[in-house]
Amino acid sequence: MNSFDMLALVLIILSGIITYSLRFGGLLIGNMLSKHKFIENLIKALPGTLLLSFIFPSIITEGIAGVISALSTGIIAKKTNNVLIALLVGMFIIIIFRNIL
Repeated sequence: MNSFDMLALVLIILSGIITYSLRFGGLLIGNMLSKHKFIENLIKALPGTLLLSFIFPSIITEGIAGVISALSTGIIAKKTNNVLIALLVGMFIIIIFRNIL
């Protein structure tokens, strides 16, 4: 085994140790933090907040088409409980606005 192979092997092992230590640390911290009501409520609200932070700039960039598409997608998803249909309608509206209007 030459020095390059040995270095690659050491780096792979160190990467694995670091990855699993981060996961284990996250589990430990998560178990400690979930005992606090404030943190529990924050964690419950976080996925929606993150999703909104990813989607909102795209809606604004698209302008009125983005707003109409987002509102119709939300309304259809709420009324039908079918996210796939809602996403397809939202995509269809964006396609119409981009290509026809």
